Amino acid sequence: MKLFANIISILFHPLLMVTYGMLLALSFTYLGVYPFSLKLHLLGGVVLCTVLIPGILVILMIKSGVADDMELTDKRRRVMPYLLFITSNMACFFYLFKMQLPFWILAMFMGICAALFAALCINFLWKISIHALGIGGLSGAIMGIARAQMMNPYWLFIAALIIAGLVCTARIILGKHTPMQVCAGFVLGFICTFGASFTNLFLLI
Repeated sequence: MKLFANIISILFHPLLMVTYGMLLALSFTYLGVYPFSLKLHLLGGVVLCTVLIPGILVILMIKSGVADDMELTDKRRRVMPYLLFITSNMACFFYLFKMQLPFWILAMFMGICAALFAALCINFLWKISIHALGIGGLSGAIMGIARAQMMNPYWLFIAALIIAGLVCTARIILGKHTPMQVCAGFVLGFICTFGASFTNLFLLI
């Protein structure tokens, strides 16, 4: 059981959530009409900003003793990685802005940064699950984008919720978090990204 939980934790590591979200956006929205070369360019930029650079820097933090492991187990050593994740997502926001992607995509990054900043503040008092935050953010982004684009990919909603359940359960099985910590992480991530989808309404007013 712990092996399965570890596999789930790796496959749905928080650093990968933005990449998964971008893949879905490029596959199931009108962005799917983009040429393959442009899709590859966009996805490459997202992976560089939100996976490779922060991943390498976290490894360097672990080697220097600033962080303890890739899962950021120690609450006291999460501050610098959190700041790194916020910065990397902001960098990705500006990259996609320069690439002139629609605002509803950019709004998701605003939601991600808001969720990470809130988690950073909470972290000073209480440990919250960043894995649950990540999958909650992805779930909220899926539903928010579907609402903004007037889509109803119910099978995608179901898949996202099943994966969220697996991720949260895996974190509990591995003893990394309590049920309350994973629930709080999921709810925070979901609210921030789903709420960000409503910013389009303010632009129209």
